[in-house]
Amino acid sequence: MGSRQIDYFLPEMRDRRAPGGTFDTNLQLVLIIQDDIRRYSIEGMFRSLDIRLTVQFITDVGDLSTFRNGQLLISSRNAVEPVPAELAEKLRLDNMRVLILVDSADVVEQSWVDHANGFLDWADLRPETLREAIVDVQTGRFHVSPALARRSVAALDPAGDDATSKRASMIALTAREQQVLRLIAEGLSNRQVARSLSISEHGVKRTVGIILAKLNCPNRTLAVVRAMESGLLVM
Repeated sequence: MGSRQIDYFLPEMRDRRAPGGTFDTNLQLVLIIQDDIRRYSIEGMFRSLDIRLTVQFITDVGDLSTFRNGQLLISSRNAVEPVPAELAEKLRLDNMRVLILVDSADVVEQSWVDHANGFLDWADLRPETLREAIVDVQTGRFHVSPALARRSVAALDPAGDDATSKRASMIALTAREQQVLRLIAEGLSNRQVARSLSISEHGVKRTVGIILAKLNCPNRTLAVVRAMESGLLVM
């Protein structure tokens, strides 16, 4: 494991104050990418960002034991296996936000999808898009990069027929389903949604299942993308 302090300042975070009135601008990140070329590329992008970062580079999620309250940037190739139970608990307790760098050839395991606060397509990766993704995730917005959103929507309708999107525009979500979908889009877990809405976690899971069925989506991420594309969800 290595670490690097990069001292830049992010203008968009000027109003985000820590207790006592001082600016909390030093974002903590852990980067897990085994491909050396890609890791060096992102390291170079970090240097060009007008943002102050403390970045740790590790090769295994098991090395996260000392990391707290920051962002985890992970390659989809490191997210093809289920999230270990102890790591899932750590992500929840330590409020770690997860940004997954997605390669078109890889499939992210569902448990990682459920913990993700955003997805950035390698095809979209540039300093400005990396910066935008980090800011979105840090401020609680669910991030989906444009290339991934287009590919996800296209994958749902490979024949190019607009019947699917027409069908989506006719879908009606209840007020509760809208609430749950919006909180999911903001990156909250089922447990956090349950607490926010004062309902049971089982009730959240059931509502998510109904949403997935209505939108004909295999997971929460695509449901958010489809809902945004069809106008059912406006962030």
